[in-house]
Amino acid sequence: MLRMILGRRWKRWVRLMLLLLCLFLIWEYAQDLLPSFDNMDNSGVKIRKVFDHWGKDETDINWLPTLLAKRTQEIPLVVVEEHYEVLKYWFQAADLGIIPLSKNILIHIDGHVDGAIPFDTDSLPVFRYPQSRQEIHNMMQRNDMFIVIAALTGFVNHVIWIWPSWDVDNHDGAEQNHLTLDIEMGYIEITVPEEMNRHKLDLCACWRPQESDKGTKTNKGIEASWECHRRNFSEIEAQDGPRVRREQCKIHSTGVLEIMGEAVAEKELKKVKLSGQNSGLILDVDEDFFGCWSDMITMEEVGINRKDITLISDIVADLLFSLTAEEEQLADGVYTSLVHFVIRLKARSCDTTNGFQSINKDCLTDIEVSNYLIENIPNIIMFLQNNVGDAVLRFTDPKQVGFYLQSLLLVLNSLSVKQLKVLADLGICFNMSPSSLYFGNNGQFQVCYGDNIPNNTMVTFHLPTEEEIITRTVSLKKILSSLFQRPDLVTVCRSVRDGYTPKQFFNIIESNVLQSIALTYRSVQYENVHFDTSLLGGKIGWSHRSNTLGHRLLQYLSL
Repeated sequence: MLRMILGRRWKRWVRLMLLLLCLFLIWEYAQDLLPSFDNMDNSGVKIRKVFDHWGKDETDINWLPTLLAKRTQEIPLVVVEEHYEVLKYWFQAADLGIIPLSKNILIHIDGHVDGAIPFDTDSLPVFRYPQSRQEIHNMMQRNDMFIVIAALTGFVNHVIWIWPSWDVDNHDGAEQNHLTLDIEMGYIEITVPEEMNRHKLDLCACWRPQESDKGTKTNKGIEASWECHRRNFSEIEAQDGPRVRREQCKIHSTGVLEIMGEAVAEKELKKVKLSGQNSGLILDVDEDFFGCWSDMITMEEVGINRKDITLISDIVADLLFSLTAEEEQLADGVYTSLVHFVIRLKARSCDTTNGFQSINKDCLTDIEVSNYLIENIPNIIMFLQNNVGDAVLRFTDPKQVGFYLQSLLLVLNSLSVKQLKVLADLGICFNMSPSSLYFGNNGQFQVCYGDNIPNNTMVTFHLPTEEEIITRTVSLKKILSSLFQRPDLVTVCRSVRDGYTPKQFFNIIESNVLQSIALTYRSVQYENVHFDTSLLGGKIGWSHRSNTLGHRLLQYLSL
C-alpha cells in the first residue's frame, strides 16, 4: 500500500516538474520575443498626444477674448473648415456674453440643410447648456449634425435656411416657396431591441407647417396636423425614423424652422416674426452655397479608378502620420514630392505616347524607371530625414519606411503622367478635421477628395462658372442687406476638406463672401477676420500650398 502511494506521489511530482519546466521554457522564449515587440510598439511607431477641438496652441481659443478686450463694436467673423467647428466659437461667444446662452436665431445660408440627427447622444448636453469643454467637443461629430445638436441644447430655437437656386430640383421646383415649420423635440420611452424587458429614453421630434406658408396651405379652417418620429438607429435623418404619436413624445423644447430659396429671401426676410425681443442673431454662410463638386469626378475623367485611389490612400496612411493642420501640409509636401519625382522620371521614359520624352537625354525603359525608383529609396529616406525629420513619418525604422515608400512609388509608376498631375494637384489630407470628436480614433490621410462621392451620396453636384459666382455674390449682398437685425456673430464655413466647395473656385468664393459681409456690416473689419488653425491649407487655402519640398527633392536626386 505504501509503495503504491509513494509511486503515485512520484508520478505526480514528475508531472508537476515537467509542467514547471515547460512554463519556464515558454517564459524564456517569451523573454526573447518581448524586446522585439517593445521596439515595434514604442520605437517603430510614434505615439503622439491628440488635441481637442481648440487645437495644439491657444491661437483659436484666445481670439474672441482678445477681440472683446479691445472694447470695440466690431462684429466677430471667423472662417472654419468643417461646419461643426463653428460650435466652439458659438458657445464661447455665449460664455463671453456676446450672444445669449439660449433662444438664438440662426441665419443659415448653405447649399444643404445640415439637419441630421447626431450619432451619439449619450455624451451630449441634451436640453441643457453644455457645462464643460469636453461636452462641446462631444458635439463636434459630423458636418451635417451641428444645427440639430445646437438646437438640442436650446442654444438656437429659430433657424432660417436659405438655399441656392441651383438646388431648385430638390425643392419640388418651387423656387418661390417659403416654408415655415413649428418644431417640438423631446424624449420617448422605447424598448431596447436586445432586451425586451429593458426600456430607455430616446429622442423624438414633431413638426407641422404653419398655415400661412405659400404652397403648403391646408384646407381652410383645418389646422395642419403634427407629424412625429423617433430617432432611427439605422438612419440618421429624423424623418426616416419610425412614426410615433405626438402624446408619446415628451416635449422639452420648441422652435421654428424656416426654409426659403435665395430668389425670395430678400423679400421674405423682412417678414420674419421674432419669438423674442432679446434673441441673439448668428449669421452662418457655407461657401458651398455657390456650388458643390466632387474631386472624384475629376479623377475618374482621367481614368483613375477608385481601387487605385483607395490603395494609394491606404499606403499613405501607413507611411505618414500627423495630428495638426500644420503637419498635414508637411505630410502633403512629402507625398506630392514623390508624385513629382515619378512624373520627372516618366518624362525621361522611352514611351513616347506620353509626349514628355526628353530629346536631350537618353530615354529610360520601363524596367530602368522601376529600378531607378527602388534604387533611390535609401536616398529619399535620407532626404526626408534631413528635411522633415520624424515630424510626419509614421515609423522611425528606415526598413519600414522603405517598404511603404517602395509600395507607393510602384503604384504611382503604374499611372500615366496626366493621372499623376491630377493626384499631385489634389494632394493628400486628413479625412476629417483634427478638431473632430472622432479624429483620435479614425483620423488619417487619404487622397484629398473628401467624402462627396458620386453615386454614393444624395448630394446634388453643381460646378458654377465665374459669371455665376459673380451673380450669386450680388444675390448674397441683397440677402445680407435684408436681415431684420444686425448679426452678433458671423461664421463662414469653407467646406473644401469634405469635398463640397469646388477647389478651383474656393479663393474667389471666399473672398467674395468675406467682402460682401464686410461691406454690408461696417462693424465687420475685413483685416480682423479670424482664420481657424484647422483650415485645410491654412489661411491661403489648399490650392495655393507650396511645393518647395518637391523642388528640393528633385535637386537632391539630380533630376
